Amino acid sequence: MKTEEGDSKKLLKIFDTVEGNSYDIGVVLSALFLTSMGVLMVYSTSSVYSLEMYGDTHYFLKRHGIYLLIGLTSMVLLMLFDYRLLRKLVYPAYLVGLAMLVLVLVPGIGKQVGGAQRWIDLGIFTFQPSEVAKYILVLYLAHSLTKKRDKLDNFVVGFASHIMIAGVYVVLILLEPDFGTASTVLVVLFGMMFIGEVKLRYMVPVGLVSVVFMILAVLTKGYRMDRVTSFLDPWQDPLGSGYQAIQSFIAFAMGGIYGAGLGDSTQKLFFLPQAHTDFIFSIIGEELGFIGIVLVIIGFAVLLIRSLRVSLRAPDLFGCYLVFGCIMLITLQAGINMAVAVGLFPTKGLTLPFISYGGTSLVTTLAAVGIILNVSRSGIK
Repeated sequence: MKTEEGDSKKLLKIFDTVEGNSYDIGVVLSALFLTSMGVLMVYSTSSVYSLEMYGDTHYFLKRHGIYLLIGLTSMVLLMLFDYRLLRKLVYPAYLVGLAMLVLVLVPGIGKQVGGAQRWIDLGIFTFQPSEVAKYILVLYLAHSLTKKRDKLDNFVVGFASHIMIAGVYVVLILLEPDFGTASTVLVVLFGMMFIGEVKLRYMVPVGLVSVVFMILAVLTKGYRMDRVTSFLDPWQDPLGSGYQAIQSFIAFAMGGIYGAGLGDSTQKLFFLPQAHTDFIFSIIGEELGFIGIVLVIIGFAVLLIRSLRVSLRAPDLFGCYLVFGCIMLITLQAGINMAVAVGLFPTKGLTLPFISYGGTSLVTTLAAVGIILNVSRSGIK
């Protein structure tokens, strides 16, 4: 064990974990950096909008602060107890996630915003069930892949059972509709089955069918096709479907290398819709420039690399799969959000983890970091 520790210190000199039963400092620092960037940019991007809509420049900042406190509390709590105890909650948690995804579709319970019914309004706050459900699914898959380790060669037990269990969640999320989250969940599902060594001869055909299904889902919905066509050529409808993409490009162009300065964005002055949520990365580019963009990307890269290290060094398969699923969800969503902002992907409506305003996303992301840190403390030293 000491030899392995010595080798790891030689190979991983930056952000390495300190000797003993300690949490991975790289995960801690990257998560705190991204969270701090989120507080800064939520206030910068939302202050004018908050004043216009609610008469209070701090409206979104105060709410973000409350969600941040809940998220940090969740992270600390999940850091403290043995993550293996989560396996006892797998089936009840799956049923809770299923119930939430069904309830959000019920008129009068689910709250509809912009044509999508993705939120449940509890009066004092709203939350997005799909944000919770996707991490519940990761928990279930980590448990199931570990439990069925010796039976993964079997089509029904090793493959079909996971597709069916995850498919229920995916279909319910599509009904909201939330195409971006459903696509993310599918990618994570196949990613976890791949590292779980489910046979590729099962995965490839169904994966191709899933891609065809997703393409049909785009073709059969006019607003999704509008997003694709505006992605290919935003300037064919600059005041309609291509408006957000063009305004995002303008934000990056105005930022240049060093940025216009913190708080000095002009695009957030009602030119770029959803500046504090879906397109907050564009405002980072405008206010902090290319340097700010690189710092954010480095933050996510460090979190990804260190989390994958935690996954590889986990003391058991359950911890390995659990960390892999959590970090895949976080970084995949971050990658898609940033790709949309720079015009590499069609508009998806996904927030930037840690940074965008969005209570459920922030709380669940920080909770996932708590699980990663828990496994890192239990890992091989």
